[in-house]
Amino acid sequence: MSLIKKILPILIILLVMTIVWVGFAVYSQTLELDINPDAANFIKPISSSFDTEVLGDITIKTEESFPVSPQEFLRLNQVD
Repeated sequence: MSLIKKILPILIILLVMTIVWVGFAVYSQTLELDINPDAANFIKPISSSFDTEVLGDITIKTEESFPVSPQEFLRLNQVD
């Protein structure tokens, strides 16, 4: 009788945890994930050719926006 009194709380805790675990597993299986309809746009391959006009625009914006031009910055890092 003494052994049953010692083991009974452990068995009750294990039973409750098992019920919670099974309930959570069933609940997580019922959840549906919606796929973004724009997902096809995210996975399309990048063009293999560069648009030189866009690269030129980026170079101009870079030179205008930075206080120090990239060429000057690279020269500062060179060891004489």
